[in-house]
Amino acid sequence: MTARYDKDITDLQRRLSNSVIVGSISKVDHRQGRYRVKAGALESDWLPMATPRAGKTSVYSSYEEGEQVIIASPSGDLSQAVILGAIATERTQAGDKGNTHVTKYPDGSVIAYDHDTHSYSMQIAEGGGFALSIGGGVSLVAEGGKLIINAPGGIETVSPTLTHNEKDIGATHRHGGVERGSEITDEPV
Repeated sequence: MTARYDKDITDLQRRLSNSVIVGSISKVDHRQGRYRVKAGALESDWLPMATPRAGKTSVYSSYEEGEQVIIASPSGDLSQAVILGAIATERTQAGDKGNTHVTKYPDGSVIAYDHDTHSYSMQIAEGGGFALSIGGGVSLVAEGGKLIINAPGGIETVSPTLTHNEKDIGATHRHGGVERGSEITDEPV
């Protein structure tokens, strides 16, 4: 009878110790979105990761080899384990204040929002680019401030019209008071 209890206690201890494990990503399968986690001598089978959204709206950000993570196993059953999230290290800390939401990428690009200063910034690494595709109209409003566009390579506008202060200044605009010679034309009509 005692041997049976010892066996049950050993099984409960194993399940308890397997219920939450801290380990590091040892292998990555990006196509399947699965990872293997190594904790000491133990290496898990391929595990899914928890994510903020996984329905019609989805969020995905892959883990990388060596990243420290936490896995949870219902009833200590490692075949049901899920990666809950990563553990921040000194190398990955965003800053010394709790007022920023920061995403840092390995190429040096950074996206940040500071809710104390109400400022949003995006820094794209050297040689990178930015593309924004919008199916509807766009409004850009800089209330109470300036809008500065610094484009040493030039600005190209493809549009049937271009207005400035309610006047057409595009390719089809016209000027009044045009005379040959060195005279200056009137403002756009």
